[in-house]
Amino acid sequence: MNPTPPREHWNGHPVELGAAWTLRKGEKEARCSLWSHPLGWEMRLFTTDSLGSQVCRSLDEILETQEAWKMALIEKGWR
Repeated sequence: MNPTPPREHWNGHPVELGAAWTLRKGEKEARCSLWSHPLGWEMRLFTTDSLGSQVCRSLDEILETQEAWKMALIEKGWR
């Protein structure tokens, strides 16, 4: 089994491949999504106040990153 997702969507420009999850805290929203990237895949975290991102090179890293971000937000009261 190949642990690396296919990157057939890379055409020189980032393309959103899907949302991992969305959390809310009052009026604020946090959304984690997966984007194409020339060196792997980019996890992006959009919130009302900020933006974070991390380039991942494997399916395991994608899953670990999105889960770590989600748990960190849940610990801060996001649901």
